[in-house]
Amino acid sequence: MNLLESLNPEQCAAVEHPGGALLVIAGAGSGKTRVLTARIARLLANGVLPRAILAFTFTNRAAREMRARIGAVVGVPGSAGGVGRELWVGTFHATCVRLLRREAEAAGIPRGFAIYDREDQEAVIRGLVKKLELPETAFRVGTVLARISDAKNELVGPAEFERVAASPHERRLAEVYGLYQKELARNGALDFDDLIGVTVRLLHDRPDVAERYGQRFQHVLVDEYQDTNHAQFRLVHALAAVHGNLFVVGDDDQSIYGWRGADLSNVLEFERAFPGATVLRLEQNYRSTGNILRAANAVIAHNRARKGKTLWCEREAGARLRFALAEDEFDEARRVRRFLEDHVRRGRRLDEAAVLYRTNAQSRALESELLQQGLAHEIVGGVSFYQRREVKDLLAYLRLAVNPADAVAFWRVWNTPRRGLGSAVRREVEAVMSGRGVTPVEALRALVREGALSRAAARGADRLLGVLDELATRLEDPVDLLFMRLLAGTDYLRHLESLGEEDCEDRRANVEELAAAAGGFAARGEGALSDFLAETALLTDVDRLAEGVDRVLLLTAHNAKGLEFDSVVVAGLEEGLFPHGSALEDAAELEEERRLFYVALTRARDEVLLTAAATRRRFGALGGPLGGQVSRFVEEVPAELLEREVSPALAWQPRTGGARWEGGGVGASTVALRRGWSEPVREAPGRSGRNRTPEPAGRRGAVHRVIGREVYHEVFGRGIVVDAEDAAGDLKCTVRFASGTKKVMGRFLTGGSDGDPA
Repeated sequence: MNLLESLNPEQCAAVEHPGGALLVIAGAGSGKTRVLTARIARLLANGVLPRAILAFTFTNRAAREMRARIGAVVGVPGSAGGVGRELWVGTFHATCVRLLRREAEAAGIPRGFAIYDREDQEAVIRGLVKKLELPETAFRVGTVLARISDAKNELVGPAEFERVAASPHERRLAEVYGLYQKELARNGALDFDDLIGVTVRLLHDRPDVAERYGQRFQHVLVDEYQDTNHAQFRLVHALAAVHGNLFVVGDDDQSIYGWRGADLSNVLEFERAFPGATVLRLEQNYRSTGNILRAANAVIAHNRARKGKTLWCEREAGARLRFALAEDEFDEARRVRRFLEDHVRRGRRLDEAAVLYRTNAQSRALESELLQQGLAHEIVGGVSFYQRREVKDLLAYLRLAVNPADAVAFWRVWNTPRRGLGSAVRREVEAVMSGRGVTPVEALRALVREGALSRAAARGADRLLGVLDELATRLEDPVDLLFMRLLAGTDYLRHLESLGEEDCEDRRANVEELAAAAGGFAARGEGALSDFLAETALLTDVDRLAEGVDRVLLLTAHNAKGLEFDSVVVAGLEEGLFPHGSALEDAAELEEERRLFYVALTRARDEVLLTAAATRRRFGALGGPLGGQVSRFVEEVPAELLEREVSPALAWQPRTGGARWEGGGVGASTVALRRGWSEPVREAPGRSGRNRTPEPAGRRGAVHRVIGREVYHEVFGRGIVVDAEDAAGDLKCTVRFASGTKKVMGRFLTGGSDGDPA
C-alpha cells in the first residue's frame, strides 16, 4: 500500500520528515490523525522497530482510534500481539502509569499504587482542613486542590511552594500541600498530576532510567501539543533529548485548556525550545463547508496570540450559519429542538448532531425540552460512570485487594454493605493506625486478633477481611472472575435492593455494566487487576461514548474537542456566558474563550445554529436577566454569513456597526448589541470634557455601598469587595476571594448572604 497516495503535499512533507524536531500546525479537520498514523506507518516501513515508537494522544478514545488505524495500515490488529502490543500509544497519564508500574522501585513508589480521582482527593483535603482546624470559607476544598494542581503542573513541590509563599494564607496552603503529599504516600497513592510529575522527577533524578527510555523510544510523537502543560513539556523534552526525533501536531487556535495548566507557549515558542526545528502548516480542511470555515477564520483572526493560518476547503460554500435570539432559555430550547427535528426530516441520524454549550448547567432546559418531545439524547459530562456510587464502591474493594494501604478506599467500603462497624470502631482503627504505623486493613485485623471489638463488630470485621483476603490471594485471576467473586462475597446486589431507593434498577444496571467492562478487559488479555484499575481511573465519559446509538449528544464545547457532526448547535451565546464572565477582564483568557468558540464551530460539517437568550435566569431563583448582551463572537461572524432568526416577541433593528434587539415581550429590559466589546470605552482617571456623560448620583452611591460587602461568584465562590469603580454603567469590583484577588464586573456577582445582586 502506498502510504502517501491519499495525502496532500503538505501532509506528505510531514510524513516524510527526515528527522529532528518538527511542529505541524494542523488546522481543524485538516487530517492530523491521518498524518500521525501515516508517519508511524512510514517509520515502521522504513525499518524502525515498533518498540522504538512512543506516541502521546490527548484522549483514550484517540489512542484506540490511532492503534486501530495503524493496525489497518500495517496489516495487524491495533490491540493484539506483534506491532500493536509493542507500540506505546496512549495518553500522557496512561503512558506514565505504564512506565511507573515498570519503574516503581526506582521512583520510590509501590508498584500497586492507587490512582486518586477528584473525589478521593477531596476526601483527603477535607480531612486535613478539619484536622488543622482551618476555616472552611478560606480553605475551600476545590480551591485548595486547584492551587495544588497548579503547583504540580509547574513541577513546584511543597517545599518550594512554602519558600515563595507571600502571605500567612499561602503558608498555610503550603502546609496543607505538604501534608496532602504525605497522606498520598502513606496510602500508596498518586493523583493525576503526580502521574506525570513523578515520572518527570524520575527521569531527572535517575539519568540511567532517562537514558534507557531515551534510547528505547527513538521517535516521540505528540498529538494535540497545544494542550500540553509545563510538566508534559518537560516529560517530552526528557524523552526526546537523546535523539531529538520529536514530531508534534497541534493547533494554537484550538488551545482551550489554559484553566487546567495548558501552556500555549509550548507551541508559540517551539523553535526556541528545540533549536533547528521545522514548522509545517496543514490548512486544507476536509470536514466543513466553505461558509463554516469563513466564519471560523473571521472569528479567530481577532486573536493576537497565534502562529496564524487560514483554513480552506474544496467543498461548496453550503448553507449560511443561523443565529436565533430567543426570549429565554426555554424558548431557546424549543428552537434547538426544532432545528434537530429538521435535521432528522432531511434523512439524517440524530447521532450526527450535537448541542454544545459553555457550562454543564445549561443542559437543564435543553434536556427538559428533548425529554418532553421524545427526542433521544445523551448528556456528556454529568456524573461520570466511574464516579457513580455503586461503581466507586466496588472498585474500592478491588483497589484494597491490590493496595491495602489505600485508606480512602478502606473507609469507603468498610461498612458497605452494613457490617456493624460504626464510628466507635473507626476511632479504634485510626488509633491503631496512628500508634503502630500500619495500614487500615492491618489495624482492623489486629483489633480482631486481640479481641478488642464487640462480638457484633468482630463478626462484621471478619466478613470484610474475608472478602479482601480472598481477592488478594487471587490477583492473578482474570478480572471478570475476580469481580464476580467480589459480588458474591459482599452480596452487593442485595445491599442495593435493601436501600429501597427508586433508582435501584439503574444502579443494578451500572453494576452489570461494570461487570461487562471487566469482561471486556479480560477478553483483551491486556493485563492484571492493577492495569484494569488504572484504565478505569483514566477513562472519561467521552472515551466511553457508544458507537452506533442514534441519539443527539448534549455536551460542553470543551468535551466536544476531537469530535465532529453533520449539524452543530452552539447555545447560550451571551456575554458573561460564552465568553464566560470570568474571562472578560483578562485578554489572554478572552482569547482562550474565542478559541473555544472556534473549536465549537469547526465541529460541524454542514450546518450550524447559534443561539442566545434575551433573558436567562442564573443561580436558580436568585438570578434574573443576564443582561441580554449577545456574545461578541456572534458579531465577529461576517454579516453575509449569518442568517438571523428573531423571536416574535423581539424586534431586529439593524444599525451601523451593530444591531439592537428590542424587547416586545421580555419585560421592560432592552437588549443592546454593539461592536468593540474587546476594548470597552473607559474614561481615563481625572479626565473631563464637555461630551462626558455625568455620572449619576446613584452610581456614585453604589460604588461606596458595595465596598465591604460579601458577594458570590459562580467560579471563584464567596469573597469580599475591597474596591469598586464605575465602568460604563456597571461596577468593576475588586474582590478578595479565597483563591486570590480578582477584578470582576458587578453583573457577575450576587450578594453573598441574601442572594441579591451586588
